[in-house]
Formats: sequence, structure tokens, C-alpha cells
Amino acid sequence: MVLHKIIQYFSPFVRASQIKRMPMSRCLGLLVLSVIVCFPITSVAMATDDTQAISSNPSIGAQQDMLQLNSVQPSTESKVDEPDAVLPLTALVPQVLLLDLAGVNPIFGLHYRELTLSPNTLSAADVARVQADVTGYWRYIKTFAQCNNGAPVDTVLSVIPTDAQYQRVLKQVAHLVQLDATDPWETLVLDEKLTVGMSHPLLDTIAKRLWRLGDLAIEPTTNLVYSEELVVGVKRFQQRHGLKQDGVIGKQSLYWLNQSPKARAVLLAKNTIRQRVFERKLEPSYLLINVPAFEMFLVDNGTTVLNSKVIVGKPSRQTPLLDSQISSVVLNPSWRVPSSILRRDILPQIRRNGHYLNERQFDVYDYNGQLVQHMPEEWQALASTSFPYQLVQRPGVKNALGKYKFHFDNSFSVYLHGTSEPSLFNKDDRALSSGCIRIEKVTELAQWFKEHLVKDKRLWDKLAPDVTQPQWFSLSQKLPVHLVYWTAWLDDSGQEQYRNDIYHLEAELTNAVPATVLDLN
Repeated sequence: MVLHKIIQYFSPFVRASQIKRMPMSRCLGLLVLSVIVCFPITSVAMATDDTQAISSNPSIGAQQDMLQLNSVQPSTESKVDEPDAVLPLTALVPQVLLLDLAGVNPIFGLHYRELTLSPNTLSAADVARVQADVTGYWRYIKTFAQCNNGAPVDTVLSVIPTDAQYQRVLKQVAHLVQLDATDPWETLVLDEKLTVGMSHPLLDTIAKRLWRLGDLAIEPTTNLVYSEELVVGVKRFQQRHGLKQDGVIGKQSLYWLNQSPKARAVLLAKNTIRQRVFERKLEPSYLLINVPAFEMFLVDNGTTVLNSKVIVGKPSRQTPLLDSQISSVVLNPSWRVPSSILRRDILPQIRRNGHYLNERQFDVYDYNGQLVQHMPEEWQALASTSFPYQLVQRPGVKNALGKYKFHFDNSFSVYLHGTSEPSLFNKDDRALSSGCIRIEKVTELAQWFKEHLVKDKRLWDKLAPDVTQPQWFSLSQKLPVHLVYWTAWLDDSGQEQYRNDIYHLEAELTNAVPATVLDLN
């Protein structure tokens, strides 16, 4: 029962199958370590009121370190880091603010108010107590990641993120919260799209918002005409939100213009924590698809070597979030049509056009595996019945999978592949598939696999140019693949990036950050 109550706080990204595969001894070890690691926050969160929380014993952090060292023996190869340095108040406040906005534990909201409303009354012990809770959270996350990955659990003392990218996130979140406190952000309503040269009373407010958000370099003067200078800021704003960069202020642009700085700070904080939790399980080389960003990254030994646009599942046929490993590459794949796609997509096409199967190069088989042939009119009539046949699309330029397919085990029957309709990559909203992921730079990705992981490179070189039959290639080692859902982040230049919540999962995923409160009652 206690173990179950701990597991309920784990991220939904950790599938039940992963938990089931975890050895019981490791789960029990995680239980003991979690209780020890989270003891400071647990004791505070279980206080009966705010006064009890603020007056918790500042010596608990030292007791915790001793308990952990006595309870968990480090691997002989594990490295014990130096303890976290004592953070000055100016550095601790942003750390607490981020955890508060991310909603990882109510105690950080109490800590933030304590640090900001009455900083002059805080003692060194008060500040140390707050830092102990910050450290406790990150230590819990690191221990959880090590246990889930099957790695040796070491006695890590230094765990608070201090890298430059994280510091930029802290700074940006604090800036957004400050901006929200000083600037009104009422909801704007437009009855029509705004384009260059138009006049509208809201253009002055829009221009000021773009300046405050950093999309206009110079503070605008009062102007009710949509100028060329304003177009530059609008396009930059659209680029940061994954929108079509046409300078037209329409429904989507207005939606993001209406998102308050506080709402942005919350979104950035929650996504940052989710990303940090996720990144702790990454290996040096992997493939990552960020579903709402419609983007793929190939990382080789810690360096991004390829990124590409992708097409993902429609909201009605969502691409699943999962972790797996690519085990083989298929050259010139055929496509065995799933029954759901047959029913939803292909049978309506056949009913409209009896030549559809022949035009798209489909072979039709009965359930005994025998090839079936009919006249176009007969196919149209059969498409209105139960249609007791299976469809297999032959390899070629019209094949829906394109020239390459990348296979990985999963229970959703999805995989990575090319496409016979490359023009779809020109769309900004690329939630268009039935769940699989189509890759724009599929040839470049296949070439990387050939050079780095394909076992039989000579056969690949022989068959790739002109052979049209399917050929499976095994790999010298599997490549991890991760399908994730991140709607906010800072890019390499430090600019905020936001994406639409295409599957309406953000409300669910905001509660997916592993919490450090253990309900032991």
C-alpha cells in the first residue's frame, strides 16, 4: 500500500509496464530512499498550518544527509559530488518561484511568500531550511531517475541545477512574473483579421505587448495604424509560437497575445521541470520527437546532428507519448493497412472512386492470404459492405510510408517513416496523420543509420539505388527513441518558444511532475 502511494506520484511518462519490470528489490530500495530523501518536505507539508510549516526544524536537512549516507551504500564506481553551496537569497528566490509555478509541491508557494514578503525577518536557519527543501526535491528526482533507469544509486549531495540554460529559465520566469504584476493584460477581442495598413484602436495595445514580450526592439509610440515596423514584431512573435509568419493578426496570433505573462511563466516553469525530469534518463545518443512542436532531433553522442519537421497524429488519432528503441530500418517498405485506417479513410475513397485501389497500387487479400481482384464497380459495392479483405500497398513513389520506415516496439502500432506527400510539410499545423510520425528529412536520417548502425552496409549500398522490394536491415545496436509533449521552452538563443496544446494534454501533464510529498497515512 505504501509503495502504491509513492508510485501514484510518478510521472505518467513512466508507463505501467516500466514499473512492472522494475525488480521488487529496487522498488523497495526506492521506497526507503524516497522516504529518507523527502523527509524534510514531507514533514513540512504535513504540518497543520502555515505557522507550523515555517517553524519546521532547520536541522532536518543535516539529519537527512546522515540518514541517507547510512541507509544507501554507493556503488564502488559512483562519484559523490560536493554538497550544494549555500545559495544567497537572490539566487534562492528564483529557484523556489520556479518550483512553486510548476506546482510540484504546495510548500514552495509558502516558501516563496515567506522569502518575498518578509525577507528581513529571515534567519540563516530559515534560508537553510528552504534550500534544504529545494535540494530535497531535486535529490528525489535524481534518485528516481537512477532507479528507473536501473543505474546504481549513488549518494548525490549536489543536485540543484546550476547550468547556464537553467539560469536563463529562472531569469525569464522571474521577469514574466514581475511583468504580470506591473502591467494590465486584459483580453483583446477582434472582429476581423488585421493586416498592414489597417487602422484599429487595439493596435496600440498590441504593439506595447509585443514590446514588453521582447518582439519589438523599440518601445512604440501611440499609433493606431498597422505599420511595416509592427509587422516585423508580429512575425517574430508568430515564429516564437509556431505560427505562420505572415504578419496577419488572426485567431491564433490573438490567442497567444492574450496569454498573460503569469500564464506564460506557469507554462514555461511546468514544461521546464518536465524536461529536466525527462532529461535525466537520456543516453548519449537518441532520437526525440516533440509532438506539439512537430519537430524531430537526432542526437549523436550528446550533439544534435539532425533536426527535421515531422507530421504527427490528428487530435482524433493522437501520436502516443512513449519511450522505445529503434531496432531496424526498412528500405522500400510495403504498407499493411490497419483496419481502423481502412474503415475511416480508404473505404470512403473506394466508394467514391472504384479505381482507387489500382491507382494507389494496393493489393487486396482475403483472410486466407489469397490475392483478390474485382472490377472497379464491384470494389465500390464491396466498400459499402463489411469488406472482408486486407490491403497491402506495394513499395514505390505512391506508398504512404515513403522509401524508409524505422521500426520500434510499441503497443500502438506506430513508427517513423517518410511520406508520398512531401508538400504537407509546408503546413504550420502538421497534426495530420493517423498516429505515425512522418519525417521530412527521412533520407538524411536513413543515411545516418546506414553510416552508424546498419550492420550490412554493402547490401544497403547495393539495394538502395534501384531495388523496389522491401528489405529489412538489422542494427548493430538499438537507438533510443522518445516521443514527448513539450509546449514551452527556451531555444538556443534564449528566446521563449511556445506551441499550441494540440491534444489538450497540458492540464493533465502539469500534474505529471513527480511530487515529493509522500502520503503515508
